Amino acid sequence: MNIEVNVDTSTWISSLISIEHYPDRLWTFFNYTDSRPLTVFPLILISGLGVEVNYYTSECLGIIFWLSTVFFLFKTLNLYLFKSFSLVISWGLCLFIGTMFLSDYTSYNSEQLGILLLTASTYGYLRYLNHKTKQDFSITFSGLILGSLPYVKFQNVPMGLLIAVMLIIEIIQRREWKRFWQLIGGGLLPTLSINIYYLSENKLMVFWNNYFWNYFYYSYTTQFSNVPISERFNPVRIINFIYYSANSRIYMFSVTFVIFTALISCRNTIRTWDNMQKKTIIFSVLFTLISLYSILQSGNSFQHYRLYLLVPITLLLGLLIAFAAQQYRKNLALAFLVCCTVMAGFNLYTRPEKTDTSFENLDFAVLRLIEKESKANEPIVVWGWRDQLYVRSKRAMGFRDAHTFHFSLKSKLIPFWTKDFLQDMETNKPVLFIDTTKPADYSIFSRMLLPYERVPVINTYIKKHYTLLATIEGLRIFKRTR
Repeated sequence: MNIEVNVDTSTWISSLISIEHYPDRLWTFFNYTDSRPLTVFPLILISGLGVEVNYYTSECLGIIFWLSTVFFLFKTLNLYLFKSFSLVISWGLCLFIGTMFLSDYTSYNSEQLGILLLTASTYGYLRYLNHKTKQDFSITFSGLILGSLPYVKFQNVPMGLLIAVMLIIEIIQRREWKRFWQLIGGGLLPTLSINIYYLSENKLMVFWNNYFWNYFYYSYTTQFSNVPISERFNPVRIINFIYYSANSRIYMFSVTFVIFTALISCRNTIRTWDNMQKKTIIFSVLFTLISLYSILQSGNSFQHYRLYLLVPITLLLGLLIAFAAQQYRKNLALAFLVCCTVMAGFNLYTRPEKTDTSFENLDFAVLRLIEKESKANEPIVVWGWRDQLYVRSKRAMGFRDAHTFHFSLKSKLIPFWTKDFLQDMETNKPVLFIDTTKPADYSIFSRMLLPYERVPVINTYIKKHYTLLATIEGLRIFKRTR
């Protein structure tokens, strides 16, 4: 069904609508995509191919990314296992991906492309470690992928840095200096190019505020999450976070069980592991731990963060099976397959969560007014966090962020965001300004959102340029008058 199942998907489709609306597409691409332009880029591609981008087609694109991820996982495992074993382990992950029903897991989001690129990069590193890389271009390409990860989602950075550091160490040990510079050059090229672009626009600090400092404060302060920094890695919180969801806990328990069983079966073979095997296991363990760090650091328990653990723990499981004594491998793989089959059955016969339709009548009234009071080529601004109004009305964003929760935070960046807001309002002159902070729960995180009046400069601007058009159940719609 073509309905919103996760608010983040609406953000990316809203960005696409805006990119296709404004004449300066490159500026819009970098600034109207919530600092994740490469998350929106695949939507731009399929739109360019003539595909109508909506909730349904975006989820189909997400499935393609998951299939590609499983393919690279299979190729990675195949460096160490027979194809039949690699297929069984990859199929176990497929069973989970194919039966997961939680909207936070299934909707199109940054995680899907980020996980795909991380899995492809992992394959590139382990292929190089196994002396299977012959072309210099593959090293440059690996650098480009690793250097592009922050622009899919900043949360990818710790895992990307690990892969890059491990690859650099291996290149230095082999004294392949040409490849060293190829990797470094490829990794720096995306950020260097974007900085040159912003510098040419005399907007360099816009890049650093939105692409770096915004996420730095998000992850390393309590401005968004009220979980103290010291409590974010509490063992109880870690266990609860990993095993909380009924949708994924069977898979997580299954992988954990097989990993511990495989470790026991490896107790007599560890001493016989060669240097390559030791490096591979060290990388896989670090990859899992750093992925865990990445999903815990911000203090937010968003369920889709758990997706980052799927490939690292499945890879670790596969490698331990590969390096276990030969007589145990078949039983370990079979145990994993049985557990995943039980999990798939549970997911298929567990009632999926229903889509929230409690505000459908209000949405209909607001959308009808948007269509009546604005033209299709006129942008609007939604103050709050109800991004689907852009998507369902097919109106471009008048402000570079689809949602405005930032103004409710105690952040040092508020003066910069306020400046950007006023500049966008003057440049784009959105015909409608819609305050969705009321009624309660209409916007996501509505209880933390501030109405626009609580930001004095913005309140003054709205009073000067807009007049109240309608109030519907507390939601206010203003129309531009000057």
